[in-house]
Amino acid sequence: MKRKLLIVDDIPEVTEFLMDALRSDYDVTGVTTAADAIRRLERGSYDLVITDMAMPDMSGEELTERIRTQWPDTPVLVVTAYGSIESATRLMRLGAYDYIEKPFAIDKLKHTIAKALEYRALRRENRTLQAQIGADRQTKVLVGNSVVVQHIREKIKLVARTSATILITGESGVGKEVVAHEIHRLSDRADKPFIAINCASIPATLLENELFGHEKGAFTGAIRSEPGKFELANHGTILLDEIGEMEHTIQAKLLRVIQEGEFDRVGGSRPVKVDVRIIATTNRNLRDEIRKGRFREDLYYRLNVVPLEIPPLRERREDIPLLIDHFVEMFSRKNGKDPIRLTDAAVTRLCNAYWKGNVRQLQNVIERAVILRSGMTLDADYFQFENERDEQMSKVEHTFRFGSIREMEKLMILNRLKEHNDNRTRSAESLQISVRTLRNKLHEYNVPPRGAARRAEDFAVPVG
Repeated sequence: MKRKLLIVDDIPEVTEFLMDALRSDYDVTGVTTAADAIRRLERGSYDLVITDMAMPDMSGEELTERIRTQWPDTPVLVVTAYGSIESATRLMRLGAYDYIEKPFAIDKLKHTIAKALEYRALRRENRTLQAQIGADRQTKVLVGNSVVVQHIREKIKLVARTSATILITGESGVGKEVVAHEIHRLSDRADKPFIAINCASIPATLLENELFGHEKGAFTGAIRSEPGKFELANHGTILLDEIGEMEHTIQAKLLRVIQEGEFDRVGGSRPVKVDVRIIATTNRNLRDEIRKGRFREDLYYRLNVVPLEIPPLRERREDIPLLIDHFVEMFSRKNGKDPIRLTDAAVTRLCNAYWKGNVRQLQNVIERAVILRSGMTLDADYFQFENERDEQMSKVEHTFRFGSIREMEKLMILNRLKEHNDNRTRSAESLQISVRTLRNKLHEYNVPPRGAARRAEDFAVPVG
């Protein structure tokens, strides 16, 4: 079915010209007054409105404002004559999607229409997703259509209804807690408690009490018995966030809970039985922690029954536009504001940023934009990063995404030489090539003797 477009221009010849140019691709309706446009919109929905700036019965600003108020899902594209750019920009702040200056090429018009319709579809898709999971849970949505997110969703469905312990790994801010909530929501325990505790935010001296509770008189100030998180989560799910920060003594007690399904309260003498699904998260490499003697190997294997690794945002950049739209909707509703629109340049800048803080950092950037905005449209200049590194991909990633095989080979050799302090024999061995081959490659790359480590220092290049 063709998308429905409504064209509004008080010059009939212009309306007919646009209809002729677009009717092969779209279901086009043309009117010559803003009043007629409003009547058409009241009788049926349109996917896009294309309007002239100046009309006798209603200004383009008034029409755009009316459409934004009554039909917020219908994007407006403004066609403006030279000299009206300032007015068109003001219209965009009021809610218009974009403007095109006369005279214009039909191909450019079609391209802009396609982008506007894509934006509309994205907003509707995201709104549908939010409706399905409920407004009260909108901060706990695994947003994205990338291959890796689809695989994570499939794995969640497979393990959710089991009782297996799950270890979720990934950098800070990637959405590990969101995944944990989704596992609980799809499990047979969904109507039972979901209790989360951050092992890094509670001192070790207090963590045992938080997890297992205490008996009356167990310590000074214990005037009554209190249950811990495990008891509160009985028959439900407990999330042990940042479990890599947990001290050895408590790790041993946790191991007992996993193995026996019981524990002792602080100061208690009788074991407490519980039936709890355990999900643990960490941003640390627990195998490294085991080698350093900071994490119990037996506990690791008990936790790592089902491993789930969440990749950083920079490895699934195709999800960023969806996340932007999701957070714009969420924070606009939370702050009682109309949703804003980011220009293509702004979206590109956000897609190319490094995102050291991952989804959490993107969320904070969008929330700040929603709160501090002065208009309805935000351009790339609006988004400033605290650290220049946050606006750059690593050179490794940039080369992998945009470079040639030769550039990738060069970068690998230079990095390996840096690791081995310019020792060509060890570098060649690690690359599984001969020293002669390595020497020839360096000559090909014009790298001077003992210069590889210096050349490999340049790890960041601006993008976008």
